[in-house]
Amino acid sequence: MNSTKQSIEFFKNLRAEAEKKADIIERIKEMYECFFCFAMIWSYGACLDESKREFNGYLRSTCTKLKFPEAGTVFDYFYDPIEHKWIHWMEKVKSYVPNDECLFSSLVVSTAETQRQKYLLTMHTEAKKGLLYVGTAGTGKTTIVLDYFNDVDGDVVLTSQVNFNSYTSSMSLQVVVESNVQKRTGTLYGPPTGKTLIYFVDDLNMPKVDKYFTQQPICLVRQLIDYGTFYDRADLSVQKRIADILFVSCMNPKAGSFFVDVRLTRHLTSVCLSVPEKEILSTIYTQMLAGHFKEFDEKIQKLGPKIISATQKVFQDMSKNPKFAPTAKKFFYQFNMRDFAKIIQNILTTLPKEYKGKEFEMVRVWAHECHRVW
Repeated sequence: MNSTKQSIEFFKNLRAEAEKKADIIERIKEMYECFFCFAMIWSYGACLDESKREFNGYLRSTCTKLKFPEAGTVFDYFYDPIEHKWIHWMEKVKSYVPNDECLFSSLVVSTAETQRQKYLLTMHTEAKKGLLYVGTAGTGKTTIVLDYFNDVDGDVVLTSQVNFNSYTSSMSLQVVVESNVQKRTGTLYGPPTGKTLIYFVDDLNMPKVDKYFTQQPICLVRQLIDYGTFYDRADLSVQKRIADILFVSCMNPKAGSFFVDVRLTRHLTSVCLSVPEKEILSTIYTQMLAGHFKEFDEKIQKLGPKIISATQKVFQDMSKNPKFAPTAKKFFYQFNMRDFAKIIQNILTTLPKEYKGKEFEMVRVWAHECHRVW
């Protein structure tokens, strides 16, 4: 009782001291409001695509006290509790460093989008909660996750990638899961103590739907999240417990099954990735070409922004032209950002010595690639 009384008296003294600093209390209240608003943006707003602007307008009109910057949308900012203000994600962007030895598929130009998604992945890893990225082909789902994996601390986080397809079964998934964990004690398995193992499931919705309208691998993932266990396939009397694992996944809503079991998605934060805007594409690929053209003539260096602008124009015309819309006979007429990237990828294979004083030849290379891809 004496200890309880002392703690109450201590609390009263703290409250009295806090009441003398009303401005601090008010700032703490504003801070919590900003935290709540940020949580709304990346929970209710994260799963939106075309409705993001309407959500932006609603949030700005509702949370008038939070003083969002006028430029852009609420998705473009994060709250910094130290500076007590909303800061644009671009301030976290790192400058691009060309790497000629790296595969094109592994090149990542830091943008506001990649920075905010890395932030979300870090938060979810620390909270041990899964993420589900939803977006069409070419929106950078896989690239963002793999780039995040390259930056994680290997002493704390381990990673493994699983690619689903129409032939993936629960058995094949279980083999992958078991091959990445080790026995701890008895029937308890997991990564080395003190580490978290993240399984990246690519194309989550691709497995075949059975006659019961379920997908075996998805049911196993849901079982692991719900109960942290599965059974030994050789001896069903043995139940194996799996600890310290996490699932991050992505899916294309226009491929595979159009429905994923809600018993799984309820455990995952759904984030919709849209096709990058024209300005973002220009920023990404202009930096790539600028880095590659450093050793070329000055006239060719000036072609970089023009090549990107021309490629965007051709891509937009091809995508909007009804003559190139997909049909039953020409089902392959589905153009996405991967086609755009192929053109830039092949321009990056050019060598300075072969185009010295031949800027028109570089334009011909671009035209050739456009004809080849489209």
